[in-house]
Amino acid sequence: MKSLLVLMVLFFSQMALADISLEELGVNAEAPKKEPSFSASQMRLRTEKLKTHEVLGLITLGAMTATYFTGGSAMDNNTHMYLGMTTAALYMTTAYYSLTAPKPMGVVDRGRIKWHKGLAWVHFPAMILTPILGYMYKRHEEDGKKHGSLESQHSTVATILYGSFAISAALMVVEF
Repeated sequence: MKSLLVLMVLFFSQMALADISLEELGVNAEAPKKEPSFSASQMRLRTEKLKTHEVLGLITLGAMTATYFTGGSAMDNNTHMYLGMTTAALYMTTAYYSLTAPKPMGVVDRGRIKWHKGLAWVHFPAMILTPILGYMYKRHEEDGKKHGSLESQHSTVATILYGSFAISAALMVVEF
């Protein structure tokens, strides 16, 4: 399974960012003209924030890949921990740009955007849980205690996080 994930990451790293049309973002090309409350400057701000979100999302996927593949290996556990902290910071920054992009009233998400946003309901809770479970796992290991069933699920939750985030990124990068 890890080799498939490596192939996916290599594939996505070779692709250019896909252009997303206004219609896929749920914006009718005529909407700014009909809706005076959403100005051209707000549309530029939205475009800038969403492009930053897209670039940071791919960088986050790279950091997440490195974190995922250093977990459970003979590699220094601190490397995995610091990569995880970096990934979490990148993830939250990426989410910030998406959530703060102004959105015109009446916009309905469709197609790839709808699936992309829907997958956030999977990978966001997993992004919150994974570092917590990793911390619990490391603490028990350092204290010489037996791992409980909850912290033993760190790698399972991390796999769900990685898979759902990679699919979410693929929806935006690959033209279907």
